[in-house]
Amino acid sequence: MRHFIARLAFVVFLLFCFRPCSAQSSSATSQAVDAFVAEKMKALGIPGLAVAVVQKGEVRKVATYGLANVEWKAPVTAHTNFQIASCTKLLTSTLVLKTVYAGKLRLDDPIGNYLDSIPTQWQPIRVKHLLTHASGIRDFHGNLYLSTAAVVRALRDSTLAYPPGSKQQYAQADFMLLGYILEKIYGKPFPQLLQEEVAQPLHMLDGSYDMEQQVGPFLRTNLISQKATTYYDWQGQLRAYKYLYPAYTYTAGGYFASLHDLVQWAIGLDKEVLFPEAFAAPLLYGCDSLPQGNAEFTRAGWALGTEKGIVSAGHSGGPGLGDVWRFPQEGYTVIVLSNDGELLPGLASAIAAFYMKDLDRNTPIKKYER
Repeated sequence: MRHFIARLAFVVFLLFCFRPCSAQSSSATSQAVDAFVAEKMKALGIPGLAVAVVQKGEVRKVATYGLANVEWKAPVTAHTNFQIASCTKLLTSTLVLKTVYAGKLRLDDPIGNYLDSIPTQWQPIRVKHLLTHASGIRDFHGNLYLSTAAVVRALRDSTLAYPPGSKQQYAQADFMLLGYILEKIYGKPFPQLLQEEVAQPLHMLDGSYDMEQQVGPFLRTNLISQKATTYYDWQGQLRAYKYLYPAYTYTAGGYFASLHDLVQWAIGLDKEVLFPEAFAAPLLYGCDSLPQGNAEFTRAGWALGTEKGIVSAGHSGGPGLGDVWRFPQEGYTVIVLSNDGELLPGLASAIAAFYMKDLDRNTPIKKYER
């Protein structure tokens, strides 16, 4: 009943604040964004999009465009669940920060404090190295349906790609091992942890994993309400597309989220629901120095950017199925979700420029041929 009331309140809020279809506000800025998005969708053949702008806990824009499912001509809504791919890491890092704030985890601790019988070469690895893609652990390439414990055992025999903490190299194994540690701490599977510790407190009502499993010649998945179909162009025609996310990579990618849920997540961070901003800000937007090159990821594992002195941190995934960025100095969060499997990131930055005059509105929006 509580979830139903929360969902109903959000729907009423949308109906009151935004016009149907595009859910746009009456402001000139919002209308300009709508025109910009419509132009890019037409030029690039993007089936469906969802866009939100949140500033300091207040919704500035929620808009949906196009189709979530082309076959059924089902429109995108605020509750359409998109595959957000590597944007999942934003939710994982949120859980990590909550765990650190609660005193259950320390970023400077050796991972051996939380795992049994680690190999000698893993002993210098700290929890923070996993979060910032600096552990040197190689990605696993093998059976997609192994358990996380089995993958961890397999990786113990592999050599490190580089000394821990010497550089940052984007890898899924870091977040996989991080999730394994969280499961040890809480004694629960990671999907359950994410729902109980992050989604439910922030009133994120829609999203989940599809828990895909191969059963003999069949592929079995859980049902997800209003699940968008992902598309790409093949020989001039639209084709449905689905990337296979093994369960042991769920900390790094594979979550389905709605615009409603990510708006709730942004508001939750702004309003300090899970942890205070004074604790989180140095981790979300600050970075450690590296012996080899500049840090590309913040202490919380978010991608880091700066344009004309404006700092941003967030993530993209798929590569552009999800594009979520926060601008701490101005208090903005810009969220873009898409079901175009060939869309490259850039829309969130371009939309942010409509709200922050110092940013470049001419960010190129491109696709690539998968």
